[in-house]
Amino acid sequence: MNYYIVPENCRGCTACARKCPVGAISGTVKEPHTIDTAKCIKCGACIETCKFNAIIKK
Repeated sequence: MNYYIVPENCRGCTACARKCPVGAISGTVKEPHTIDTAKCIKCGACIETCKFNAIIKK
């Protein structure tokens, strides 16, 4: 199972990137972000933080 950001839902608010304890989320403000699945520890902090339901588990 991995975490992914749905680009159509991501507003680029950076909330998830700021909350990620390992820095696995990158992107610029107001642009869709991405998750580096190799760095991601699957803690779920990003899902809890995202107000736009842009992060999913697959």
